[in-house]
Amino acid sequence: MIPWLLLLVTGGLGACQSTGPRALEIPADRYQVAFDAAREATREAGMPALLADRTGGIIESRPRLAGSVMEPWRIDNTGSQWMTSTLHKQRRRVRFEFLPIDFSPVDPTGTEELVGAPLPGSSEEIIRSVDLDTFDGPIEIRVWVWIEREQGDELRRSSWTRIDQSYTTNPLETVTPDDGTTRSSGRWTPVERDTVMERRLLAEVQAAVGDAATGRSG
Repeated sequence: MIPWLLLLVTGGLGACQSTGPRALEIPADRYQVAFDAAREATREAGMPALLADRTGGIIESRPRLAGSVMEPWRIDNTGSQWMTSTLHKQRRRVRFEFLPIDFSPVDPTGTEELVGAPLPGSSEEIIRSVDLDTFDGPIEIRVWVWIEREQGDELRRSSWTRIDQSYTTNPLETVTPDDGTTRSSGRWTPVERDTVMERRLLAEVQAAVGDAATGRSG
């Protein structure tokens, strides 16, 4: 009974640590500090950046498997996430986005000509994009933490007997990638957002930027 009591206490404490903004607003001269702080926050969470686009204002992290009840030292779960991550194989992935406050996508009217995305390096791309390294104005910071669940490969029924069955296999699973990572034979499907971790990550960025960062709850 003691491990379960410890789990309940740990989950309850984690659930209380949901304070933090849902979005941040910073001046342009604090962008570099905020970007570095966001990248460091994802690294400390065990999900170092897979993509860090300082010009475009995007940070995509590497995924990390969620902790289970057998790993009480992990602090990434809160509340019922402990049990869910024990019953299912789940992982998290972080995405930070930095956008000018006055950014607003063009709403389609249905009469535009569909021409596709602008070609890299074209004048149209330069007009439609924003270089945050040189942008002079307020910037909004938002973060998404997705919880993804692994789905097994498809079940195959035997054509010779009704009781024999197997699962499809990925031929690439036996091939070692050049970058030293491993491949999973399953498929990962986003099942929910971890808003508690989102607020915690933004709070770390806000602490690094200081009084220049304004938190927003919406």
